[in-house]
Amino acid sequence: MLQLQWTTFAAAILAALLVGGLLGRLFLRKDGQDRSGLRRQLDELKQQHQTYQIDVTEHFSRTSNLIEEMNSNYARIQDHLNNGAEQLIRPEYRIESARSNEASLEDLAPTKVATEESTGPRDYAPKDPKQEGMLSETYGLKRSELLPEEDK
Repeated sequence: MLQLQWTTFAAAILAALLVGGLLGRLFLRKDGQDRSGLRRQLDELKQQHQTYQIDVTEHFSRTSNLIEEMNSNYARIQDHLNNGAEQLIRPEYRIESARSNEASLEDLAPTKVATEESTGPRDYAPKDPKQEGMLSETYGLKRSELLPEEDK
C-alpha cells in the first residue's frame, strides 16, 4: 500500500510539473515574453533605430542643401544690387568713378551741407534797451510785484 502511495505521489508531482510548464508557457506567450517574441521585438527596435538614423541623415543633408541655396541666393542678391547701383548712379559719378579706381562711390557723392546747431528761441520783439523782452521771466510783472514784502 505504501508503494502505491509513492507511485501516486510521484505521478501527481510529474503531472503538476507538466501542467505548470504548459500553463507557464501559455502565459508567457500571451505577454510576448517568449524567446521568439523577444527576438521579434529586438528586430523591430533595430529597424526603428535604423529608420531614425536615416531620417536624421536626410534632415542634415536637406539642411546643408538649403544653406547652400541660401548662400547662392545671397550672392545673386548682392550681384543684383551692385548692377542696380551701377545702372542707377548719375552718369557724372560713374565717369568720375571710372577715372579714379581708388575713389569709392560714397566719396564721389555730394557732401551734406552742415546745419547750424539749433538754439533756443530769441526775443525779437521791438523794445527799448531798458525794457524787458517777452521771453523774460519777469515780463508783464510790475516792479512792485517783484519786490519782497519788507521792501514795499
